[in-house]
Amino acid sequence: MRVLGLLALAACQDQSGTIELGLTTAPGSTVLDAVERLRVTITEPRDVFETVRTETGFHLDLDVEATGLPGKLIVEGFAGDALVATGMSPPFAVSGIDAKIVVYMAAPMSIEPAPAALSPAREFSAAGSLTYGAILVGGRDPTTGTARADVTVYNAYLHAVTAGLPLPAPRLGPALAIGSDDAVYLFGGLDANGNTTGTLWRFDTSIPPNGAYSLLADEPAQARTNERMVPLGLDRFLITGTPILEVDREMLTTRTELPSLPQGGAGVVGPDGVPAAVFAGTTGITRFRDNAFGLVSADSRGDARAVTLPDRTILVAGGSTDAVRVDVVTGALTAVPGFLPITCPDPELAATTRHVVVSCGTEVFIHDAASLQLLATLPSAGTSLAALPTDQVLMLRGSELALFTPPPP
Repeated sequence: MRVLGLLALAACQDQSGTIELGLTTAPGSTVLDAVERLRVTITEPRDVFETVRTETGFHLDLDVEATGLPGKLIVEGFAGDALVATGMSPPFAVSGIDAKIVVYMAAPMSIEPAPAALSPAREFSAAGSLTYGAILVGGRDPTTGTARADVTVYNAYLHAVTAGLPLPAPRLGPALAIGSDDAVYLFGGLDANGNTTGTLWRFDTSIPPNGAYSLLADEPAQARTNERMVPLGLDRFLITGTPILEVDREMLTTRTELPSLPQGGAGVVGPDGVPAAVFAGTTGITRFRDNAFGLVSADSRGDARAVTLPDRTILVAGGSTDAVRVDVVTGALTAVPGFLPITCPDPELAATTRHVVVSCGTEVFIHDAASLQLLATLPSAGTSLAALPTDQVLMLRGSELALFTPPPP
């Protein structure tokens, strides 16, 4: 890691703080070698600072007013006038505190290895986005093919990994969702013997030193694997599969209005404050709202997946080159013809504040999150996608962690 400099924060009442800013890259990357000029932008209060390379590298000491409001640091590296590397921090309180932030730098619109690795190595982990990074749970040993119990937390403020408390038992393919205060809910999956399970665990990431588990339910009759746990807000979730399951804080119940729900599901608290979810499968597109299910389209969407967009609509994509945007308040559908250049069954989807990332086979498609226009096609397979608070997307390439890095905002 390269230490860029110190960000001095001057607050009121004689309070001040210092943030140590460091830069990191993919292991062995030379992306910063060509950088002649660095630009650092702080978004709150907005200010721009620049420095040029000297014989000892880059040095930048910044003095800014500590407003107490959340801000981000945007770092850009230029060779001449060409932008060759960029990165951004997660939001942090611009206040009188001492802290350290590391910004991952890469070429804009690229996917490169993360600076930290999974240890021990594993693949097909369940992944979820945390307020400060991401979590990867369980998965498969790439050598033996058996389920693992490892838990890894990726800290986007430091671009480092920390081992969480291992699962109470190995799991491959559990349904995972994030609740309030970064609580992680897990249901089902395959155990070490390859049997489907029906356990519901809650992992509290806030309990030192590395988290704690609660067993909320164990229902062998409801066992399933590779399903989705779709959030409805306030630690309430719907679990896809047969029969439909609902988690409401510590309670697991069965819903009988429909025989099952397909895996292509996503949820959101709508613009009107009402929780809603969308599910896409062979029978069409179903909306859940006001505690009731309703069919909004009878067109088959087999092999589709869904993701929540920044405007709190839900995108259904996969199994076809066309996609559909669903307004969760009205149920209205907006067709997105030619969203994907190829037919892509069961894609992996993630959405940041600016981009939609679609992983399909050996390619990753990057779309604008507002217009849904295709911006780039990158030759890189990825699973277990998780959006980070840096506007990057963490993914597994086999058992290697990698990061999609967008252009600066």
